[in-house]
Amino acid sequence: MGFCLGAANIIPGVSGGTFLLVFNIYERVFAILNRINKSFIFQGVGLGARFIRCLGQKGSTRAIVTFLEQNDFIFLCKLIIGAAAAIFGLSSLMTYLLAQHFSVTYAFFFGLILVSILIPAKMLRSLRVYLILFVLLGTAVTMAVYMQVNPYEKVKQKSDYYQIQYELEKMDNTPDGAKNNPLLFSGRYTVHEYLYAGLCGAISISAMVLPGISGSLVLILMGAYFDVLSAISAVKFFHLDTVVFLGSFTLGIVFGGLLFARLVNYVLTRYYDATMAFLLGLMAGSLWALWPFKQVIVVKQQYVKLDGAVTIVENVPVYTNVNILPSVDAQLLWAVGLFFAGCGIMYWFCRTQARVSQ
Repeated sequence: MGFCLGAANIIPGVSGGTFLLVFNIYERVFAILNRINKSFIFQGVGLGARFIRCLGQKGSTRAIVTFLEQNDFIFLCKLIIGAAAAIFGLSSLMTYLLAQHFSVTYAFFFGLILVSILIPAKMLRSLRVYLILFVLLGTAVTMAVYMQVNPYEKVKQKSDYYQIQYELEKMDNTPDGAKNNPLLFSGRYTVHEYLYAGLCGAISISAMVLPGISGSLVLILMGAYFDVLSAISAVKFFHLDTVVFLGSFTLGIVFGGLLFARLVNYVLTRYYDATMAFLLGLMAGSLWALWPFKQVIVVKQQYVKLDGAVTIVENVPVYTNVNILPSVDAQLLWAVGLFFAGCGIMYWFCRTQARVSQ
């Protein structure tokens, strides 16, 4: 489950929150996060200190394990580990698929999400006419967020920014040995970028856990998607700049997630059906963003940051947010095939989940 959540959150237009609903663990995850308060932190720190003092003694870890089990944190840790493994393991692959096989990749996820809309629909406790308004509201919110993103403008702005960095690096006389030392700050990111990474983390996690609102799409809207993805891909080189940048982003995720969990828990407790209808609308609206066939603009020359260094790439296709009808060719056949594969996988999962829950 955690691996699927991580994979979903690096696809622009796909939400990890969708899979929380699909796996029927949406309320469970937010209930766990809502338990984290001042008392919880003090108790955890106390148990950690006791563990250090009693290290090596028989049963020294039992109190911590019991504490985590009682608060369902073992389950949450498994989710986080699985998601982290997917993000770090698939970031390079996803970058390749989105660049080289955009329509086919989106067609597969379009099929997954189309069938998964049945999940929140079945979770409604009552079918009242007023709930249609919340479905429409959720759909409108997703489409409004998506339409605010102009991929071409974002690519151009980022390319212009990296062009300045590229030209400055060419004029830099710092010895190569000093530049490549992973234990030194090389100036790849400014203080403003570190702070902004934290803000992006806080806002994107709020979107990531809402079905239909893609955290990746929000990062694109904020102009930070490719910075974060490049930093994740470059973490294997263990440059201090990259580690601190991702650390800032992670801190934002932690604090943003804890605050947002309280809001979600509040509305689910008091307005369950309205909230579930709104989530259903968010998922339905995401189908517009996931339409596999987009208008393409070819950028003749683009400056990008790969593995922490600025380089030039040519004839880069940029997929806009303008949906178009596909032409009849081999790519369409592959897209249709992957679409039905996504539908089939999600249908099988829904049937299996229904049998298990009976």
